[in-house]
Amino acid sequence: MACSDGDSGTPLVVRRDSAGVQVVEAMRPLWGDSSLWRIDPDPVVDLTLSGTGPAHEFYSARSMKQRSDGSLVIADGSSRQVRVFSATGEFQASFGGEGDGPGEFRSLRRVENAGDTLLALGGGRVTVVAPDLTVVRTFGVDRFTTDVHYLDGGAILPELNRPVLPQDGLTGLVWRPEPLILFDLQGTLIDSIGETRGHEVYVSGEGGFRTAAPLFGRASRIAALGPRILRGSSEMMQVEELDMSGNLLRILRIPDYPLDLSDARIAAERDSILDGIPPGHFFRGVLEETPASRTRPAFVDILVDPSGAVWLELYRGESEQDQSQEWLVLEADGTWLGTVGIPDRFTVSDINMDAVLGVWEDELDVEHPQVLRLTRE
Repeated sequence: MACSDGDSGTPLVVRRDSAGVQVVEAMRPLWGDSSLWRIDPDPVVDLTLSGTGPAHEFYSARSMKQRSDGSLVIADGSSRQVRVFSATGEFQASFGGEGDGPGEFRSLRRVENAGDTLLALGGGRVTVVAPDLTVVRTFGVDRFTTDVHYLDGGAILPELNRPVLPQDGLTGLVWRPEPLILFDLQGTLIDSIGETRGHEVYVSGEGGFRTAAPLFGRASRIAALGPRILRGSSEMMQVEELDMSGNLLRILRIPDYPLDLSDARIAAERDSILDGIPPGHFFRGVLEETPASRTRPAFVDILVDPSGAVWLELYRGESEQDQSQEWLVLEADGTWLGTVGIPDRFTVSDINMDAVLGVWEDELDVEHPQVLRLTRE
């Protein structure tokens, strides 16, 4: 079945069923060349400027969420603190600090909402925190867990990025799968429900064991959509929707999305990376031999907003950082809306219906956790 908006002979979306899996192919963007959603670069809230003192100073602030009461939560990697602010930016409370005790962190990577409960990830441990910030429990996960996702129904899905080690005996271009494993809020293993493609890495066996990220290397990402899991490997503009048993339910795809790379673009990318490495450095040799993909990754991150719309952060190489950052948006039904531009030097952490949360770095590299207004037309 094809769906058209009547403005073109090309349908917006083609839907079909394949062995019980719904395949949704978006053929063209609804918005055309102009985005109908805009992000205002002037912040509604800036936590660096909304108060004074150490609570409003940030470094390695990696993750920011908004709770159901409107308060803002941010994980500050330097202080190992989870800090809570009012919706208007006043500091309210914090927990954490460096250490191995309950509620402490050797490293702090992410915060995640689990209903009214808060999850904090760091150092291979998940800390479960009550709404009043009382630490309920801490349980261990794989130490190479980079993110945690909460699924409606009470399940936690860690996202892994494990390194390739000498004892693995692997060389060349390696794309090793990562498992999808569910835990409950008690920290009890529920089940292993499948895997992702993992992250590409180049392993050189010449002159000892060395690894590097391949040029335009691809990586898998996951996100949560209610009780469903979204999985994408970035080798094409496609996201798969799974249930909590790992069954494939739906595929959202943009066929023939342009990802080809020219020889000139590949050469510019290699030169840009090598420019930052001094001659004779051992790492320079492995980068010079690292292969490049002939296609660019389709995206580098997946987020889902409260409407069920899927946001895909478009890939930019090291030599493309002067280009504007953009996110491609698919509506919940798979319709390709278009792209939304992100202000320069802003890293998105979460997307709500009328706001985008993240961290902006000023010209002095000072971090500003901000809430930006999102307008949908």
